[in-house]
Amino acid sequence: MQYFVFLLLAAFPALAEISFSRQIQPILVRQCTACHQPQSKQSDFSLTTYSDFQKGGRKGPAWIAGNPGESVLLKYLTGEFKPQMPFGGKPLPQDQIDLFAAWIREGGKDDTVSTSTISQRKEVTYHSAPLLTAFAFSPDGKTVAVSGYHEILLVSVEGKLLARLPGDSMRIHGLAFTPDGKTLAAAGGSPAQKGEVQIWDVEKRRLKHAITASTDTLFGGSLSPDGKLLACGAADKAIRIFDVEAGKEVRKMDHHEDWVFATVFGIDGKRLVTVGRDRAAKLSDVSTGRFIENVNLLKEPLAAVARHPKRDWILVGGAERVPYLYRMDRPRAMRIADDSTLIQKFEKQDGPITAVAISPDGTKVAAGAEAGDVRVYDAESAKLLGRCSGHKGGIYAVQFTPDGSQVVTGGFDGELRFYDIEGKLARSFIPAPIQVATR
Repeated sequence: MQYFVFLLLAAFPALAEISFSRQIQPILVRQCTACHQPQSKQSDFSLTTYSDFQKGGRKGPAWIAGNPGESVLLKYLTGEFKPQMPFGGKPLPQDQIDLFAAWIREGGKDDTVSTSTISQRKEVTYHSAPLLTAFAFSPDGKTVAVSGYHEILLVSVEGKLLARLPGDSMRIHGLAFTPDGKTLAAAGGSPAQKGEVQIWDVEKRRLKHAITASTDTLFGGSLSPDGKLLACGAADKAIRIFDVEAGKEVRKMDHHEDWVFATVFGIDGKRLVTVGRDRAAKLSDVSTGRFIENVNLLKEPLAAVARHPKRDWILVGGAERVPYLYRMDRPRAMRIADDSTLIQKFEKQDGPITAVAISPDGTKVAAGAEAGDVRVYDAESAKLLGRCSGHKGGIYAVQFTPDGSQVVTGGFDGELRFYDIEGKLARSFIPAPIQVATR
């Protein structure tokens, strides 16, 4: 084995140093972390962080720096140790095994960009408004966290820029404040490159954790009611749950058959509803990761979900263009084509639904569409209360203000718009600081 590894490494003497963050970690995330994560931790071996990976499991350290031929990791990947890894799947291609061997021979170093280095990144210069893909209100309603390009913008509700929080992710697709307002969680990434969770200390404007968790973008980050867990969907079809304080992935679930776009916890935080392109609103147990059932009757791909503030009811919407309000608990045993969880069906929108929201008192719902339209309804009667117009492009995010008096929208044109419930525009502004080009 050792002779074989040295031979293959000798064939690549001029290659640049192997990167853990760009080349090794994506393979681990894609092929290995489903079994080797803190909650399951098969063979007492977790791979969700570099330090856990380095520590190894029951057979000791995963690798010996500079000595791939004697490293446990390589012996399992090549099949010298049984069972060959990944367990139950196809062996890694030889070029990927060669990559691990080369990385170990070079010392098996961690080149992940530190949070301090990210925070010192040069500020982005905007010449036009960036897509507004996510925003969230602080609990006191005075501050809005808004997605930017490689950063999060903190602005006052009047539009004053308060802070810029630079990060590694190209796009942020989910933002949420903890109940005390002290921590901000973000989910996003860079398409076809990485998914990332960011955990920020709001007061200190400090990035506490930056967690790479996928080889593609993360979506729909939502916090548990106590603010301790963050759930995300992903383009790799997985649902991931993170410990906010520790900054670690604690569970990965593979219940969906396609991209997962949005997540929401139940009232007590013990259950999670996730929606995606496979048309399902799936109910799962948070502590065990067990799939419970589909909440909805499958129709068309779903893109958005929101939970009633006082009940385990969820509002969903997607390609069918119709918002539906469901209860999470089925009133009777499931039957074929059973839609017994349905509470309310609203009117068809002008385009596929991309964002939904429920007011803080639970009496009103809002739905935003690709057509650039946001409509507000009475939750009980489904009566149309208001229509928020004037957007230049599709809607990507909709929220009610914490006091429930206004509907706020964001989307393709990069503007944050505040409407009253009847749809009258109160004010709008572009959160990103635009630099006017000079000649």
